Amino acid sequence: MKLLGLDYGDSKVGLAIGSTDSKVASPFKILKNVGRNNLFAELKSLCAKEKIEKIIIGMPINKKSPDQAERVSDFITELKEQLNIEVEIQDEQFTTVQASKLINNSKKNDDDIAAMLILQSYFDKN
Repeated sequence: MKLLGLDYGDSKVGLAIGSTDSKVASPFKILKNVGRNNLFAELKSLCAKEKIEKIIIGMPINKKSPDQAERVSDFITELKEQLNIEVEIQDEQFTTVQASKLINNSKKNDDDIAAMLILQSYFDKN
């Protein structure tokens, strides 16, 4: 089964792809978040093209940012309605920090790496 890892942010959304056969996640791309309608259209197209069967999305659990958790939760609700694909939540705690370290502290393009870490941690648990 092919899975999409997703690191949702207010301005960018990081994506990673992996398979339950290999249990290896790879960074895929970064989408600009210029509005949910555009974002859902891009995700719907990508999921059809890549034959994605499940989305694993990072949720800020145990963070001091309840506003971000609420935004992600709202996004997940709408994502399930728009894409009609199974969605599971994975704790994303420290993934952005880890991603930044993996690419030498450059926070410019670490969202797909964070998505990879989210998806890989899902594979590691399952």
